[in-house]
Amino acid sequence: MFRKKLHSDLLRLMLALLFLNVTFAKAGDKDSTQWKKICDDFKDCKYVFKDNFKDNRNNWPLSNDAKNGLAELSPEGGLHLKTNTKIDFAQWIKLEIQKDEDFDVEGEFNYLGGTSNGYYGLVWGVKDWDNYQYFLINSMGYYTYGVRYEGLNVQSSGDLISSAILKGKNETNKLKVKHVGKKIYLTINGEILESYNYYSISGKRTGALILGSKCDVVMKSFLVQKEDDTAGKYATDKKDENFKGNGSGFLLSNKGYVVTNYHVVENSETFVVEITDENGKKNYTAEVAVKDANNDLAILKIIDKEYKPSNTAIPYVLSQSTADVGTQVFTLGFPMALTAMGKEVKFTDGKISAKTGYKGDIGSYQTSVPVQPGNSGGPLFDYEGKLIGIINAKITEADNVSYAIKVASLKNLIELLSEPIDLNNTNDLKNKTTEEKIKVLTKISVLVKTK
Repeated sequence: MFRKKLHSDLLRLMLALLFLNVTFAKAGDKDSTQWKKICDDFKDCKYVFKDNFKDNRNNWPLSNDAKNGLAELSPEGGLHLKTNTKIDFAQWIKLEIQKDEDFDVEGEFNYLGGTSNGYYGLVWGVKDWDNYQYFLINSMGYYTYGVRYEGLNVQSSGDLISSAILKGKNETNKLKVKHVGKKIYLTINGEILESYNYYSISGKRTGALILGSKCDVVMKSFLVQKEDDTAGKYATDKKDENFKGNGSGFLLSNKGYVVTNYHVVENSETFVVEITDENGKKNYTAEVAVKDANNDLAILKIIDKEYKPSNTAIPYVLSQSTADVGTQVFTLGFPMALTAMGKEVKFTDGKISAKTGYKGDIGSYQTSVPVQPGNSGGPLFDYEGKLIGIINAKITEADNVSYAIKVASLKNLIELLSEPIDLNNTNDLKNKTTEEKIKVLTKISVLVKTK
């Protein structure tokens, strides 16, 4: 539920679409019959389409036109696409994907040459060239994505940089688009870069696109998978389908106070806190008790009549000092819990990289803890079991750069609560093993669901 962008140039992308010569290969419109049903050990099944381009049994349109674009099967394997002028050039096939069903599209691209800032990658949901969606990269390490609907750019990211992209000639990058529920997730070489609200596809055609540039690239493999319609949705519980998002949080007090980020709750009216204990997962309604938009913090209060405060003391203590650079830290949270990654609490660790946060913010730390959308609001602990911060952001353009609000801001917010709460002053976690600490702290880590 968070994203900070360091570089964006929407205008350049729009101008490219409006003013460059645009040429598209005539695309094949035969429905593919190459779906294979694959089931795992738990009998969860998917339909998978895969093409390694050993032949053209899937009816890619292909083209042999030096002016308007070359598309051919490469002798070494793959679909070879080449443009000699600054044009838009695409290859697609028609696959039977329904408008709002979950699906993955994946392509492995080997860059051979051309204009270094020329974009290439995946295109899907194509009805015509006023209606399509795309996820593209270039050899300089930038990526872009967007949705074109009825000739309008209803979603357009501009140019974004990522260290996950392998730059230069003869490098191979794997691009993946994952639609789950109400979200689209974009990954490069296995690293999640972006998520955004899903726009229904306009058509069933999908494939590869070169955008407004001279480019020489091979799509070495192409894969699409979708759910087994007879099995139903697999990614979320039915009771979670109406929630529009989730974040992480943690119990501050046995009176039912829960800490999370302000941005997790700011645009929502309904809040549900999911707590896991020895009896399983339980859901409780909550309301915002106090909030601090400037420091991106909020404290919820569980108001559900079914909630019974625990007699067990909150196990952690609040740090009384600023952590030093190099301090080893970890977080517990629920990244993409309602979609791709499930609702088991996730542990990730790293170090304090700087005592200041984004753009020198003195109220935050910079850390090397890997986080994803949904980690927002999760606690950041040192290995003595002290709470030192609250996760609230990451930079998608750099590896393992995340930010956490210092616990001092939380202390100030606690003072605004309408009733006093008792904070733990005894650090019972200090001498426990890491595994023991995680086991204890997992019990106070909660999933915050919003709608």
